[in-house]
Amino acid sequence: MSKRTRLTRLLDRGFYPVELPPSFTTRNFSSAIGRIAAGDNYVGSTISFDGATFRGPLRTFGVVNPVSYYLLSSFIAENWAKITKTFDLSSCSGVRPTFPALAKPGRAIGTASLAAKRKRQQHLASVYPVILSLDLNRFYGSIYTHSIPWAVLGKEDAKAKFRARTLRGHWSDTLDSLVRGCNQAQTIGIPIGPDTSRIVSEIILSRVDAELTAAGSGLSSTQIYHAIDDYQFGVLATHEAEDAESRFVRVTSRYGLRLNDFKTSVQHGLDFAPSNFQRSFDTLNGHDDHFVEQFFEVLYRLARDHDGANVIGYALKRFARVLASNPKQEAVQEYLQRLLYAAPHQARFVLPLLLGIYRRDGVTADTNRLIKWGIDVCSRRNDVGNLLWFLYAAIFLRTKIGSAQCAQCFGVANELVDLVLYHGKSEGLFSVPIAQIRSRYRQSGFGSSAWLPLYEIERHGWDTTAAFTKIGTADDLDDHYDLLRNQGVEFYQTGEQQFSVAAFDGWNLTDDDFQARDWDRAALHELLWADGRDWENYE
Repeated sequence: MSKRTRLTRLLDRGFYPVELPPSFTTRNFSSAIGRIAAGDNYVGSTISFDGATFRGPLRTFGVVNPVSYYLLSSFIAENWAKITKTFDLSSCSGVRPTFPALAKPGRAIGTASLAAKRKRQQHLASVYPVILSLDLNRFYGSIYTHSIPWAVLGKEDAKAKFRARTLRGHWSDTLDSLVRGCNQAQTIGIPIGPDTSRIVSEIILSRVDAELTAAGSGLSSTQIYHAIDDYQFGVLATHEAEDAESRFVRVTSRYGLRLNDFKTSVQHGLDFAPSNFQRSFDTLNGHDDHFVEQFFEVLYRLARDHDGANVIGYALKRFARVLASNPKQEAVQEYLQRLLYAAPHQARFVLPLLLGIYRRDGVTADTNRLIKWGIDVCSRRNDVGNLLWFLYAAIFLRTKIGSAQCAQCFGVANELVDLVLYHGKSEGLFSVPIAQIRSRYRQSGFGSSAWLPLYEIERHGWDTTAAFTKIGTADDLDDHYDLLRNQGVEFYQTGEQQFSVAAFDGWNLTDDDFQARDWDRAALHELLWADGRDWENYE
């Protein structure tokens, strides 16, 4: 695969966190290849936003400055052979980043399926009587960027080169600079979301794995399996689990990483049953007259009993087309609404189905109340990720949002939210506090975290005042954003394609799927088993 192909995929399919709604999609970003010129010391600002995980607690995601992201992606694409050589230090990783050979839909970097993870974990439990599970605390947020050359060269060798002033110029040191350039030159933390972060994090974990299994460590690579920062060790006795945990803590601390004590467990034999909730869904019969009731009863129960796994996300995506076409649409809708009220932090998994149903059947007062309730709850909780989904739903359904709720959203003080508020205003749907938003951005430039609303609001022509007419001015250093606009680069799309059920990445839905139909047994079996075995890892 050529450097250009890798770079194109990173730019066009690896920029945004997957948690965002479909309107946050890049278009023509790869048209800027070879046109953006900036040094390794270019520093941009990441837009940070809090979003709930499937468990409910908030974590901080990031949208990287596009110039910084371009420079980092270009370097990764050019040095991919060196990076994969570092990956080869480890034989334990279950989700090593790869560029799929074929240009399939989805992310730039391939991910392991839930079934593949389950298979590896089950094998580990079959050859060792004790399983130790460990997890790193705030993994992405605690990564020390200077540990990148430590990981590539070995910590002692990298420090020796630094003292001898020979580290500068090595590709790992340049990568360190480019990663820092994505986040105001900070050395602690890399953003959660872009595919480049998966690559950088795997470099560090590859060295961790190599040190865990070094000669004399008492551990072999066949004893260890991990999916990113979620580790399992197979051992023969409890005291060996204690030794393995001790070694893990020592090795990871050398790279500035810390153990998450709340996710540490030691399990024996049948106690360790990785991802076994899926089997309960395998037994459901899509032809049964009571399928809808049975499905949601199983879903509610398993979501409660397996709070460490994203049961809701897995089940709704796996059965999406069956639910969308089920003749009992009123029941499906009511169950989904009940689910969303109970778990608004699962909006990105519930709304794709609900929005398809609403578009088919029409919007009611109950519908509008649900959307407004979600906006209120998420803005109060500062759950920006799901707030964006409810705002997206309001635009999707043409639901009007009044000035009080828009002011509440503005109070969240997040650039992504402000951009969507402007979009809703342009559609005549949102009553936005324009004067206050203009005041917020009047002194901002493209080097700040305001870059996205500054660029997209001006590009769309939603505000022509001085606060949002800065492309190609002194606030646009080196005219990078003028170049992006001239190349037709988009970071936020408003067309019908982005506000349709087909826009939901990985769901494989169309408007036709929301028409009642009878699946024949062969087609239903193939659909459920193919989807059930190959969904991404939701844990």
